[in-house]
Order: sequence, then structure tokens, then C-alpha cells
Amino acid sequence: MFIGAAALLALAGRAERLSPDSGSAPGGHGSPGRLRFEKALDVEVFQRGNIHTHTSLSDGDSEPRDVVRWYRENGYSFVALTEHNQRVDPAMFQDPSSASNFAVIPGEEVTMWAEGKAVHVNALCTRATIGGGAFLTKGEALKWAIGRVWAEGGVALINHPNFDWSLSAGDLLAAPAAELLEIHSGHPYVYTDGDATRPSHEALWDAVLTVRGAAGGGIVGVAVDDLHQLTAGSGAPPAGPGRGFIEVFSREASRAAICSALAGGRLYASSGARLRRIALAGDAFSVWPAAAGAVVEFVGRGGRVLERQQPAEGRATYRLRGGERYVRARITRPDGKRAWTPAYATVEP
Repeated sequence: MFIGAAALLALAGRAERLSPDSGSAPGGHGSPGRLRFEKALDVEVFQRGNIHTHTSLSDGDSEPRDVVRWYRENGYSFVALTEHNQRVDPAMFQDPSSASNFAVIPGEEVTMWAEGKAVHVNALCTRATIGGGAFLTKGEALKWAIGRVWAEGGVALINHPNFDWSLSAGDLLAAPAAELLEIHSGHPYVYTDGDATRPSHEALWDAVLTVRGAAGGGIVGVAVDDLHQLTAGSGAPPAGPGRGFIEVFSREASRAAICSALAGGRLYASSGARLRRIALAGDAFSVWPAAAGAVVEFVGRGGRVLERQQPAEGRATYRLRGGERYVRARITRPDGKRAWTPAYATVEP
């Protein structure tokens, strides 16, 4: 049965209003001091990378070495090469002179078909090629791919649900809980923002979080380039570099450190906005946007905006009021570029 994101979020909103923990105020604002965040963190060192990248080895327009060079020379700490149904040995393209500050991450785009739709899952940090195939249902395809990624010691990223309008919220919920989900893509053909009748990738993420929650980390939203075109006018799909990236929480750019951060969802996603610091302590969630004039929205279950702030002295802080199951932050620069933190679960003290 098709389950739409709008229907799931509407049900979640009703549950939020009826929840005994929510107090009388909409959005879950009850008695203070009843909850704290499941995790504590304070991070201000990040490594920037792209984890969806194509080269001439599949349907990209440029040689792998040229693609790796672009990212290395444009402020990135790592890139994953994710060719269709083939894992490329990253050692072939690693520049020994940059080994200490740039990593090429093993990757593959597991490319499948089901119910007449394309279903794609990135296999990150894996040991061997997985390959794709045809499946009766999209749920079966996702289950198979995610299981194979895990069997190869990797991290699973569900790609662009709105490409060919392939994956609904129901499809995502029918699959095992992958570590990562694309919520922003630089590829113009994947409909990141949805359309008049279909939800955005961010709304699909909210639908999954609303049903499954964020305890233990939940599914983490990422932003990617889905690079195909490094040379303008080449004829490759017009998805260029520098349009979507992640910043992982790590003091080093080694392959092991990056893969560990991906597996643990220790990152934030961005279409261009940057963060100087993220902190969780007790009942407080704080972010420090890098850009002046940025607006910070703290978002809860059902995609509900719990509070909107324009940071004073560079910092925005949300304090739990009671009833919140998780909180995430969405940061928007004056030019519309955004950043998204993971959703952080709450627990009883």
C-alpha cells in the first residue's frame, strides 16, 4: 500500500497533539526539565566531503583522477567514487603526497530496477563490488542492497527517492533502517524539493523519523553533488561539483576516520551553508552558523518547526520543553543555501 509523506506527517501531528507528554501547547511544549538529549557532543572540527560521485568509468564525463583532483583542490577532505554497479579501488586514485589530508573513500552505486522504477543505494566503505539487479518490489530491492552493503562492511545511503519519483515514504519504511538518506542533491533531475503534489526529500526524511524516531542515531540526512559533469557542455547529465556536501565530525581525514563517522551518522549536510560548531548538553541544543544573518529553525516530529531564531552573537540554542521525541536544526543563509543537522533523540532523565 502506498503511504504518502503528507499522510504520515498529518498522523504524526495528530499524535503530537494527543500525546500525554506534549502539554497543552502545540509542538510538544510541556513542563520543562522532563527530558534531556540522548547524546552529548561538542564539535567544531569538520571534514568536508562528497559521497555521490561519477566519473568516466560509468556515466560521468571526466577521468577519475581529474574528479579526485577537483575535490582535493577545492577545499574538500574526501570524496567517494560511486560508479554504477562497480567498486573502484580508491588506492588507484589516491595521491600519495596528499595522503595525510585527503582521502578517497570506497564506493559504488548499487543500481536496481523494481516495479518499473530505478532504485539506487550507495555502498560506502565496502570491501568488494556488490552489483545490482531486478526485483519484484522496491522494498525487496532496498532490503537486498542494504543487506549486501552491511555484509561487505559498509555504510548504506539510500539515494534520491524522487528520481523518477521512485520511492515513497512507505517504501523507505518497508526497508531496513539504512544509516543515510539523501535529502539534498545537486542533480537537477532528482526533484530534491518535490513538486506541487509530491513531497520533498526533506519531508520524506521527516516521515521516516516520525515513525521510527531518532534513538540511537536514526537515519541521517545527507547532501551530495551526484556529480556527472565536471566539464561544462560535455553532454553528461548537468550535475556539477560543489552543490551538496557533508561535513563529518572528525579531527582527521583518514579513510578509517571518515568511514567511522559515516557509520555513526556524525555529520551535518549542506547545500552551501556552513556551521562553526554544534553542541548538545543536557536539555540544550546549540548551533553556530558561519554566515551572518542566517536563520536557525529547530524542527521536531512531523516536521514541525519548534522554534525559529536569528542567532545572537553567532549562537542559536533550543532548550527542551517536554514532549519532544527528537530535535534537528535547519540553518538557512540569506541567499537560501542551507545546512541540516542530524535529528537528536531525547530521553527521560
